[in-house]
Amino acid sequence: MKKLKLKTVVIIALIMSITNVINAQHDHGKMNKKQGDHSMMDHDKSMVKLNDKNLTKAYMHYSMIKEALVEANSEKAQKASKMLAGILKKYGEATNAQKVAEDMASKSNIIYQRIVFSKLTTAFEPLLKDNVVEGEIYKNFCPMANNGGSYWFSNSNKIVNPYMDEAMASCGSVKEIFKSM
Repeated sequence: MKKLKLKTVVIIALIMSITNVINAQHDHGKMNKKQGDHSMMDHDKSMVKLNDKNLTKAYMHYSMIKEALVEANSEKAQKASKMLAGILKKYGEATNAQKVAEDMASKSNIIYQRIVFSKLTTAFEPLLKDNVVEGEIYKNFCPMANNGGSYWFSNSNKIVNPYMDEAMASCGSVKEIFKSM
């Protein structure tokens, strides 16, 4: 039964990855058609590659968690957290981030998940900084999140806040950009 659930989770992750690549390619094509539209040019920079394949996969799962929180989908956030913990275990140099991901995977309350996501972002930062070989990762901050402010990472300079509800989805700003040197 556990193998069946694991296979299902892996298949879902694969389908989501393929969908993200297709959407990124579609958006890139639209961006090329509208080169005069600067908002389109800055919008989608979703292809990020880090200096280790497991680290790249880990960042993909981190992004899946962020998207689940934006959607307020606690079940999806739980599943993505479980996958992230597994990848971080393979990576082997991320014990703190792995423990936080495991904690997030064990909880189904979206409010608690958003609080833990802030801790995950803090634990994840050393894994991302100076390890980007392709693309850009934006470190964003919302001063209103979690009673004092919280950070998150994204592939785009467009603010889509994982901590706030739909009415405050654009609350926040880019504080730093991680890119290849």
